[in-house]
Amino acid sequence: MNLSAIDVNLIVALDALLRERSVTRAARSVGLSQPAMSHALMRLREIFSDPLLLRIGRQMALTTRAEALIPQVATVMQELSVLFFGVPPPPFDPATSARTFRIATTEYVDLLLAPKLTATLSESSPKIALHLLPLDERSVDAVRSGDIDLAIGVFPDDDFPADVRRADLVEDRFVGLARASHPKARGRVDLETYSSFGHVLVPGRGAQDGIGDALVAKRDIPRRVAMTAPHVFLLPHLVVGSDLVATVGARIGRAFSSLLPIREFELPFELPPIEISMLWSNRTHDEPARAWLRGVVVDAVSQMQDLGRRRRA
Repeated sequence: MNLSAIDVNLIVALDALLRERSVTRAARSVGLSQPAMSHALMRLREIFSDPLLLRIGRQMALTTRAEALIPQVATVMQELSVLFFGVPPPPFDPATSARTFRIATTEYVDLLLAPKLTATLSESSPKIALHLLPLDERSVDAVRSGDIDLAIGVFPDDDFPADVRRADLVEDRFVGLARASHPKARGRVDLETYSSFGHVLVPGRGAQDGIGDALVAKRDIPRRVAMTAPHVFLLPHLVVGSDLVATVGARIGRAFSSLLPIREFELPFELPPIEISMLWSNRTHDEPARAWLRGVVVDAVSQMQDLGRRRRA
C-alpha cells in the first residue's frame, strides 16, 4: 500500500481505539460520531489485516497485533504533536496509565528480576500490564521496531545497530550446584572431581540460560553429561534427588537453594562473569513511558539481594 493513501486521521482514530478499547468511548474522546469511528476501525482492519478489537462477552479486547501497536502509535502521536504544534509530549503518569509493556528476557532474569518488577508495579502502577517474552535471536530487531520495549539478558556482542542503546545492570559469576548432602560437592572441588560428576546441561536454544555450559565446553574441560534439561528451572529438581551437578550463575543458585535443600560449590577453574544488560531503541529513548520503565528495571535490580557490582544507565 502506498503511504500517500493513508489518512493521518486514521492514526488519531487508532490511538483512541487502542487507549479506550471501545468504539463509543474512542469516538467521544476525539469528537467523532460512533458511525465515523466504526468506519475508521473498518479501514484500519483492512490496512493491518487484523481485527484489532474483538468482542469478548460484554467487553472489547485488543488482539495481540493491536497490543504490539500501542508503543509505536504512542510515539507517532507524540511526534505528530511536536511536528504540527510544537507541543512537548504529555507527561506519563504510571499511577493512572493502563499501558502494556513488553520485555524480552531469559529464564535466569525472569527468576531474579520479575518478582521485584511485579511488586513495584502492583504497588505504584496497578493498571499497567507487563508481558514477559522469551529472549531470542529476533529480540534486537523487535526492540528496534518497537514490538518490545526492552530486552534484558547477556549480550556478549557489542556490535549492535546504531539505533540500539545498551546499559549494563549487574554482573554475576558461575558456581556449581548440587544437593545439600552430596558427599563430594562442597567447598572448592578439584578438576578431577568436577569432571567425574554426572552433569546436567541446558543446551543452547537460541536463548542464553545455558551460557555457563557453553563456556565450560569452550575450554575443553572434560565432563560426563548425564542429562540435558529443556530449561534452567528444572535444574534444582534434577540435582536435589541425585548426585548430579549443574553449572549455573551464583544468584540463580542462591534462589534455588532458598527453595530446596541444595547448595553451591566453587568451580576448579575461572569462567568469564555474566554481564546482565538491557537494550532499548534510540528512537524511543526520550519517550517518558519507556524512560520510566527503564528506571523501574534499574530500581528493581537495586532491590535484589547480594547484587555485587551494579551499574546504572
